[in-house]
Amino acid sequence: MIRHWRRHGLGSVRLVDGGRAFGVGVAIGAVMMSAIGLVASGLIESPLQVAAETAPPSPSVITAVARTQVLASTITVRGTVTARRTINVTASAPYSQIVVTRMLVSAGQRVRPGQLVTEIDGRPSFLLQGILPAYRSLHDGDTGPDVSQAQHALERLGYLDFDQPGYFGQSTELALLLFYHHLGYPAPLRHHAAGGPVLPPQITPRSAAIGLRIPDVYLPMSEVTFIPAASALVVAVNAKVGTAVFAGPVLQLATGDPIVAGTLGQAQARLVRVGMSAGISSERPPLSVHGVVTRSGFYPSANGQVGRGSGYPVAVTGLRPLPQSLIGHQVRLTVWLAATSGPVLAVPLAAVVTIAHGTASVIRLTAGRRRVWVAVRTGLSAGGMVAVRPVIPGALRPGDHVVLGVSR
Repeated sequence: MIRHWRRHGLGSVRLVDGGRAFGVGVAIGAVMMSAIGLVASGLIESPLQVAAETAPPSPSVITAVARTQVLASTITVRGTVTARRTINVTASAPYSQIVVTRMLVSAGQRVRPGQLVTEIDGRPSFLLQGILPAYRSLHDGDTGPDVSQAQHALERLGYLDFDQPGYFGQSTELALLLFYHHLGYPAPLRHHAAGGPVLPPQITPRSAAIGLRIPDVYLPMSEVTFIPAASALVVAVNAKVGTAVFAGPVLQLATGDPIVAGTLGQAQARLVRVGMSAGISSERPPLSVHGVVTRSGFYPSANGQVGRGSGYPVAVTGLRPLPQSLIGHQVRLTVWLAATSGPVLAVPLAAVVTIAHGTASVIRLTAGRRRVWVAVRTGLSAGGMVAVRPVIPGALRPGDHVVLGVSR
């Protein structure tokens, strides 16, 4: 028998029987192997288990709900609120360079006939009401519709004129003299002499009233701008006091109800026609107005020919007038190309399946997850939806679920 010495404690020595030690070691080894086996069994998966865990999930059916709604096919573009008519107040004088000496209005301000709006080289520039532009200066003895227009414009402001309509006589001259006096400016006067026209001493309404002959009071076209309405909106001020101007508008006025102008692409322009319903909307300022397309055409290219890159303008007029204060604002312009006359049964386009002979169907999913093929007739499509009518009445109803596809 073999004996071994082993230490116990701090210094004691004990004999241990060799056989007994071997038996104890075997037992301990068996326990450890069992523990290792248990751990290994937890880490190693069987082939069946691996296949089950890596298999794709069961497919699920994607559905949508059939619903009743109004369908409308639309085109939406950006638009700008513009003046129906723009009138320019121009600066003109018998000099190559003229200076703005007074500016009496600002953008966004409303102006009216009889109002002084600016002063050029110390002379007034005012408004009168009329549809004809000032295309000539009016003098004693002139006749024509522009004379009649000036007479009516002065009468609207309270300056009576007893001359024959369309004839510029002494009564018209006196009306002009009084009008300029109330503006605070001497009326433009002119005498005809051998050396040509000269300016006489200023004649006041008082001197005219005591019988002094009024020497050719006239209306210079450079001092008057006619507007075809009872008021206009100042949309742009292009000069300020002290500005030296050579030509062009000093002010821009807008009259009439504004319209909305936009540009269509070539494919869109093929679908839009005058008379189609439209909508004008914006968030800032809040706006929602129904309108109608009043223009659809082409922009000319640089060489005068219509080209594909030139653009296709569209204009929409509101069914109720747009405020002139919106001129220059950007809005959203929607044109309705087609629309159902009322609510229709509709499903997503992806739910319609075309089978043999062009027959259209949808797949209705029942409460028990059963699939039922329903033959339908399709109608207008818009916004990803299409109007459908089941061939067998009642085979498809609002609220029914229709199959779109299968997803994993």
